Amino acid sequence: MLYQPDLIVYFWLLPVVILVVLPLVLAIVGYCIDLTRRLFFARDVSGKEKRKDPRFTPHEGAFAEITAGDTTCTGLVCNISRLGLSLKHLPDIFFDKMDKLTIVIRGDSGDQNLSVSPKWVLNTESGKQIGVRIDNAPPDWRQFLMQTENVNQSKLA
Repeated sequence: MLYQPDLIVYFWLLPVVILVVLPLVLAIVGYCIDLTRRLFFARDVSGKEKRKDPRFTPHEGAFAEITAGDTTCTGLVCNISRLGLSLKHLPDIFFDKMDKLTIVIRGDSGDQNLSVSPKWVLNTESGKQIGVRIDNAPPDWRQFLMQTENVNQSKLA
C-alpha cells in the first residue's frame, strides 16, 4: 500500500520524467536515426547536386554583354537555370564587391535583359568566372530556358 510520502515522491518524479528524461531519450533516438541515415545513404546523396532547378548549358558561343555601372564587357555563358547563371572569360576589371549587374543574353528568340547579383567569383587563367543570382528577369525568360533545354536534349539524342 502506498503511504502519503511515497505518493508525493511519485508526483515529483512525474514532471521530471516528462520534462527531462523523455526529451533526452527522444533526442538520442533521433540522433541515432540521423547517424544511421548518413552512414547508409551517404553514397546515394553525395553524387547528386542539391539544386532546386536544373542547369542547362546554352548552345556554343552564347555570349552575354555584362554592364556594371559605366563598364561593359562580354563574357561566355557557362550554364543557366531559372534562378541564376554562370559566366566565364571576364576581364579582371570585374571585382568581388559589385552589388548589381545588368546582363543581356543574345538568343534566337531575342535578347534577354537580366538584373543580377553576383554570388561568387573565381579567378582562372582565362579571366574571371562569376556565378550570379537573377533578381529581375523578363517575362519570356522561362520560354528562353525551355528552348535552351530543347536544344540540349536534341543534341543528346
